[in-house]
Amino acid sequence: MPRPARRTAPAPRERSAKPGKTGGSSAGSKPTQHDRILQAIVELTAKHGYQNVSIAQISSHARVSSATFYELFEGKEDCLLAAYRATAEQMFEQVRSQSVADQDWHELAHAALTSLLGMLRESPDAGRMLFVEAAAGGPLIAEERRRVLGEFERFAQGFLDGLPSAGETLDLPPTAIVGALRSIISRRLRTNAEDELPRVVDDVIAWIDSYRIPAGLVPWSTSPEALLPGAEEELRKPAVRARPRLPRGRHGLPAGVVARSQRSRLIFATAEVTMEKGYANATVADIVAKAGVARDVFYEHFTDKEHAFLEAQQYPTQHIIDSCAAAYFSAKNWPERVWKGLGTLLELIAGNPELAHLRLIQCYAAGPVAIRRAEEITRSFAIFLEEGYGYGEQGAQLPRLVSEAITGALFEAIQRHVARNDFAGLMPRLPQLTYVAIAPFLGPQNAVEQIEALSAQQLEAPAA
Repeated sequence: MPRPARRTAPAPRERSAKPGKTGGSSAGSKPTQHDRILQAIVELTAKHGYQNVSIAQISSHARVSSATFYELFEGKEDCLLAAYRATAEQMFEQVRSQSVADQDWHELAHAALTSLLGMLRESPDAGRMLFVEAAAGGPLIAEERRRVLGEFERFAQGFLDGLPSAGETLDLPPTAIVGALRSIISRRLRTNAEDELPRVVDDVIAWIDSYRIPAGLVPWSTSPEALLPGAEEELRKPAVRARPRLPRGRHGLPAGVVARSQRSRLIFATAEVTMEKGYANATVADIVAKAGVARDVFYEHFTDKEHAFLEAQQYPTQHIIDSCAAAYFSAKNWPERVWKGLGTLLELIAGNPELAHLRLIQCYAAGPVAIRRAEEITRSFAIFLEEGYGYGEQGAQLPRLVSEAITGALFEAIQRHVARNDFAGLMPRLPQLTYVAIAPFLGPQNAVEQIEALSAQQLEAPAA
């Protein structure tokens, strides 16, 4: 049916209830049409994925007409935005309510995490919409997600700033806390393992506690010293590159060479188009035009757009892992190994922006298979942390969840740079990211000493 004319503001006739496990209005009142639509999009996106849900399905599930839907919302993304805002506010209210003045930080963190993770266990649909499916939304959702994450970070920073002046404090970027929690939560919600969430509270607190420093020290991880000067100029040329186009006309090249060239060009074209237009708006026509091949050539290699995306997502994986592993094992001790492995990863990402954007950002819009692959790729880097558990006495006492928290923290920082196309800003973060990775195992002060020595070595090394 044709869409009604665009409204300038939502009609203020009905007040939205905050969607939770069952949705609806306050106790004893009947859910409004607005409430039912919000609850419908929460439940359907959790079950089928945002990209696979239509306005007709949402309207049917909410028991309203499509005309009523358009009276209340401008479209599907507007509806998701309203549900996202309501759910995020409900979640924040739960966390904020646990903040008590003069409360020990362990008690405060335990109360806030228990409340948050308990709510997500009871309302997994809302959690999946908030932590998983919202990443597949358009620019309005992306902006709202940035705002919500910023509020999370301000809460985390306020928590860090509110630690008592005597005794001990924490040297940990608030972005790392947000990234770790997002990773831990989204993985369990995506796999329907929300019942595990309350059981990880103590392990998360143990990870945060591993960044403890004396209160008199200035936190290093958020200081200018945690950045590598002049690193933007050290970026290498792309290590994964598209094959050049074949000469026109008769060339006498073997069929296998031709096929490999075409497939490579289509893969890179898929990455370029999705970076420019987003996965949802990209078409096969866009891809073949960018690759400079005929449409039937596309279908010789891929069944559809999703297949091409998944192949592009997988294309550089082995090269990245091999390169990082080679850099890792080229060093003699574990802190330097992590430094070199992370440095190589950042160089590869910065040198291949289109593929990085596809793998780290657009994957959330490409469906559950792409999301699962992205999470598996991210978790695979936890193997480089294994040596830390046996590196010293402190590492031996850490719970295994620490690896998951660290990889979530690292990729949160990386994804934010990629999302805003700030690839030159990645390498300067190498000291900070290395600190986040090794401090729990070595202790923060020892980690800073090791990193400052590695930074000095890298700055003194001759340019390649």
